[in-house]
Amino acid sequence: MIDKAYYVPADGCRTEFIERKSRFITTLARVKTVAEADAFLAKIRAEFPDATHNCAAYRIKDPLVERFFDDGEPGGTAGMPMLDVLKKQELFDVAVVVTRYFGGILLGAGGLVRAYSKGAADAVHEAGLALMERGVRLELRCGYHLYDRVQRMQEMQRAEILATDFGAEIRIELMLRASEEERLAKSLADLSAGTAVLERLEELFYPFKTIC
Repeated sequence: MIDKAYYVPADGCRTEFIERKSRFITTLARVKTVAEADAFLAKIRAEFPDATHNCAAYRIKDPLVERFFDDGEPGGTAGMPMLDVLKKQELFDVAVVVTRYFGGILLGAGGLVRAYSKGAADAVHEAGLALMERGVRLELRCGYHLYDRVQRMQEMQRAEILATDFGAEIRIELMLRASEEERLAKSLADLSAGTAVLERLEELFYPFKTIC
């Protein structure tokens, strides 16, 4: 059971580089289960059926599962270094595939380890990090005269806007770290003199983007 915050990719991504005429294409995605991870790997392998290798690694948080696949590369030179990158970044719920098109020049064991590690590390950097932590989904209802000030207040408290509805009144659905809920409620009450309404919809773990 999840009870502590942990890092996940902020987004999916694809990166690419050339190493001694071999082309390395890395595709990274956030996944929640082993089934999702396996489906992602199958999708990428189907996308690049003519590749020399489609090496992969993934790491699922709950329950903990860590797997890697060398796909024909010498043992320990591809999937394991990729998994090591994910572990060093303390990253979970992530799957990564490094696709290689052989360029005719052998890289050697050390060169392969460096290339596959670079592919995974580049993708992790490109995707960015999100901190999966306890959050609350809220609905905020207010009059139009308060909209600009409410927006600024939300930005200051790093609330993420999920949806906005402009009807008879403004309804804003947002995600906020659970630790910030009380402060937001107090700020909103002070700002609106009690006329704005903040309703909690649910509490859940949510990937809040962070700076890396």
